[in-house]
Amino acid sequence: MSISYWLDQATSKSSSNKKYDVIIVGGGIAGLSTAYWLQKEDPSLKIAIIEKHRVGFGASGRNAGFVTCGSTEHFIKLNEQFGLEKAVEIWKFSEDNRKLLLEHVIEDKSSEVDFRHTGSCTVAPSSAHWEKYKNIAKVMQSAGIDVHEVGPREMESDYGVTGFEGGIQYTGDGYVHPIKLLERLRGKLNVDFHEGTEVFSLESKNGVEYLRTDKGIFESAKVVLTLNAYLPLVMKDFEKLVKPGRGQILVTEPLPDFVKGPCYLTKHLCYFRQLPTGHLLIGGFRNLAVEVENTYADETTSLIQNALYDFVKSHFKYGPQAKIAYQWSGIMGFSPDGQMMLGHLPHNENVHVMAGCSGHGMGLSFNGARTLVGGIFGKTIPTHLNLNRFNL
Repeated sequence: MSISYWLDQATSKSSSNKKYDVIIVGGGIAGLSTAYWLQKEDPSLKIAIIEKHRVGFGASGRNAGFVTCGSTEHFIKLNEQFGLEKAVEIWKFSEDNRKLLLEHVIEDKSSEVDFRHTGSCTVAPSSAHWEKYKNIAKVMQSAGIDVHEVGPREMESDYGVTGFEGGIQYTGDGYVHPIKLLERLRGKLNVDFHEGTEVFSLESKNGVEYLRTDKGIFESAKVVLTLNAYLPLVMKDFEKLVKPGRGQILVTEPLPDFVKGPCYLTKHLCYFRQLPTGHLLIGGFRNLAVEVENTYADETTSLIQNALYDFVKSHFKYGPQAKIAYQWSGIMGFSPDGQMMLGHLPHNENVHVMAGCSGHGMGLSFNGARTLVGGIFGKTIPTHLNLNRFNL
């Protein structure tokens, strides 16, 4: 959004700069996680988080709440793209993300954040997919990934869906209430929050970073931009590296308990789960209008929402009686190779970024933030995550 002279408080000569050791721009799971790991490394740091709206207002508060490694189809693509060894490394990075969240944030308060360790299932939409999934499951098992086959009877009893030959269940996954998780993580931080504050520009001068916002000038030795899809709106250099992709979700009114855990149907880029309250959540179908969905516009469309609702009514045991309770959208950030970008700018070692989560923000960001902070303190960032793999 543009800013008028009248609204720009940074033009006030009476305003003094706000000074910090580290400023994080973005108040989602990535930003709060970065603050957490920075505190772990150096508790003396004076840290600020600047958020345009309020904590969790972006993709972190609009996703499905999956704390997963991804679908079986996702592993197939990783294997084809990187080879088996790297595919397993990437998968286990998400496994570690879940374990770290449990150890450091959720702890023994699972009920407070609606966390459930349920496993997840990838549904085979055809006989050809079923054969492919069964073959890759054997490969995953040989690599130490705990997956197994489920047949049509289990698909109906555990996941409430009919009309499919089977699926591959991975036992490690689960789900969470994303905003409750952020609230718990926020409670562990000793940082200054500046919500309702929009960053317009970033300027480096004599080794100091100056952030111009509508609430004045902030200055810091280091800046971390955890904006994911919105990074190009602050730094034009990333326009070709981070592309927006809208995801739409529909939630029904409460239904009887019938879906065990997160489920993927990649034919429609579809995913669903049931909340502890009984609400059925379903998202996806962006493949029906990919070009339209590659947008920053936060709105729903009748094409995709109707497809989601039709799927609920035609494939779920209690679908015909389901009524719509919520409909919303969120903006994801996609990198060219589907992997996160972590590290400092090539021309400025004081500015670091985390972006390009590519639809896996909840399953990557806590461990991603630990990796990014490790890089800030001199540790090596894996090649497939390191920002310097791209030419900026």
